[in-house]
Amino acid sequence: MQIDVIMLISGLSEREMAGRLESLRSYASPGTEVRLVTTRNAPPSVESLAEMELAAPGILERVVQSEREGADAVIIWGGHDPSMLAARGLVGVPVLAPGSASMHVASMLAEGFSLIVQLPEVTGLAWRQVRDYGLEDRCVGVYPVGIPVLELGKPGSYSAVKETVVESIEDGADAVCFGCMALNNHVDRLAEELRDEYPGAVIVHPGRTTVRAAEMLVGLGLTHSRLSYPRPPKQVKFPE
Repeated sequence: MQIDVIMLISGLSEREMAGRLESLRSYASPGTEVRLVTTRNAPPSVESLAEMELAAPGILERVVQSEREGADAVIIWGGHDPSMLAARGLVGVPVLAPGSASMHVASMLAEGFSLIVQLPEVTGLAWRQVRDYGLEDRCVGVYPVGIPVLELGKPGSYSAVKETVVESIEDGADAVCFGCMALNNHVDRLAEELRDEYPGAVIVHPGRTTVRAAEMLVGLGLTHSRLSYPRPPKQVKFPE
């Protein structure tokens, strides 16, 4: 099984990209090949709707290319699920993204979940995402850490991330989701430390959840409904 993970930002160093690939491969089951692929004209980071729109052509082009190169499933590596719905109309293999996967898993496991994001400026975007999935009544709140994407995954950000997670649990969240993929770096430590402090709280690892969800769909022979996501009526041409 081959899963392509699309990195839609350009602001990471080669060392950071290598670390991301190592982590992604650790999430997968034995026998699953995970490739980390990049897009053309990617913004350094995605922290606004405008940057999501700028990233879209490269994402869609890369999804099509991944299917041609034999990917059995494609994951768009962005917590706000950029271009996921549009991409499903272009290919036949499952297209997933961490926000959708995490929130739906959380809603299966808990009555209410929180969504942790990077900056206050993206809370409106995150709420729109929650509403689009029909999960508004299950979401206790969207909680920004207040740290930009390219700094959020660093060890020095951990205390602020934990404070934000704890605030959401004390506000009534029984499960916690993460709307920025830089937060993957902190999730295992959070789960371990909060196990005793807030027993029973579910910490949903976005990376591991999405990779395993992709494996599950491929294993079941399932993909998105062509009734829900019809192919475009004419060929989509990407910018040169």
